[in-house]
Amino acid sequence: MHVRRSPSGDGPTIYRPNESVAVRLDPPPRPVAHEPDSIPPPPRDSLLMRVNRRRGQILTVMVSVAAVASFGSVVWWAHNQDVKAGGRGLEPLVVQAPTTPARIKPENAGGLVPPNQDKEVFNRISPGTVPAQPEKLLPVAVTPKLPPNGLPLPAAPKETETAATRTPTPLQPVSTTTAPAIAEPKVPANPPNMQPATTTPTTTESGPSIASLIENMSGPTGGWRIQVASVKNEDVAKSTWARLQSAHGEQLSKLRMQAVRVDLGDRGVWYRVQAGPLDEKQAHSVCASLKARKADCVSVPPAR
Repeated sequence: MHVRRSPSGDGPTIYRPNESVAVRLDPPPRPVAHEPDSIPPPPRDSLLMRVNRRRGQILTVMVSVAAVASFGSVVWWAHNQDVKAGGRGLEPLVVQAPTTPARIKPENAGGLVPPNQDKEVFNRISPGTVPAQPEKLLPVAVTPKLPPNGLPLPAAPKETETAATRTPTPLQPVSTTTAPAIAEPKVPANPPNMQPATTTPTTTESGPSIASLIENMSGPTGGWRIQVASVKNEDVAKSTWARLQSAHGEQLSKLRMQAVRVDLGDRGVWYRVQAGPLDEKQAHSVCASLKARKADCVSVPPAR
């Protein structure tokens, strides 16, 4: 008995001895499938498909709304946390420089030390030459140039004066006739229109006059004074007087300041800012005027 598998693969085909060879060689016919046009298409836009499609759209919209709501809630929560914390933790980061040096010179720098660098032969190009010394610049002495006689030159006279001195006075002719003698009027010793010349100290360009210097050096000679402050330093006394004089110029503009040094023992040395000289009535009047303007003032009698 011969065994042959079928093309469909359902199982082996058993041939019997009485079958013909044609039957063994030719497989049985297969059923023919229907043509594509004969198969009816599935129904479109059925009720079930429309329901499924609408469910998918509603699900997509719900997922989108849920995502947007979740993101908004996260942003709102973070904003509230920042407001409650008062902005803490948002300060700029301050980077401080290290207090230790970045590089430290080693005790032994090492490196190659060329030999024979201390020899003077390297300073000479040819035998017999002396190494050049560094140039030293000295300050130039300035000597003022004096006139030939060592005194200041006098000012040149004016042209009018020189012309007046050069022009001779013409002589009047003398008459030979004799005239009766006329009594000359008596000239008074001091004419009324002529006053004696008064010498006033002149201030030169170089500085104040000698009289003013003597007056400033001598200081107030007696009389009453007013005391407006007491400080620990003479420079502070001068600045205090300048401030008070600018603030109360009407009362203190004509007075002269004097810083009187007083040793108070344990309390130290003080400088009393006094001004004068004044008489008793003027001192009390100036102090009353300063006190009316909310300034300190004390009348100081003359020393005896």
